[in-house]
Amino acid sequence: MDLIAKFSVLEKTNPADSKELFGIFLAPNEEILLAYKHIRDRVIFTDSKIICYDVQGITGSKKEYKIFPYSKIASFSVETAGFFDADSDFKIWVSGVGCFEIKFGKNLNIKEIGGLMATKISY
Repeated sequence: MDLIAKFSVLEKTNPADSKELFGIFLAPNEEILLAYKHIRDRVIFTDSKIICYDVQGITGSKKEYKIFPYSKIASFSVETAGFFDADSDFKIWVSGVGCFEIKFGKNLNIKEIGGLMATKISY
């Protein structure tokens, strides 16, 4: 498995709080359905794509947005945290790119993301 990136997210946030940060990448009338954050990094799930915001380096001056339209996601997996695990895992396989992994906090409902993905991915 080629892993294109790992991304860590700890807590769920209010989707409305992400509108300003991600607004430039949203289509008119596109809705943010789920939003999560980790210290400086964030990930949102909209009604048409996933956007990850990765702040890099010590100063945080370098930032990267990774955008994954649902139409380009070939498959996904959801792994709940076990008794000794510190996190849950969510992976997507993007056509022509590879695998992208997001680690969520153990106490988050990772199945909520799986449920959303089941409605957005065409098989």
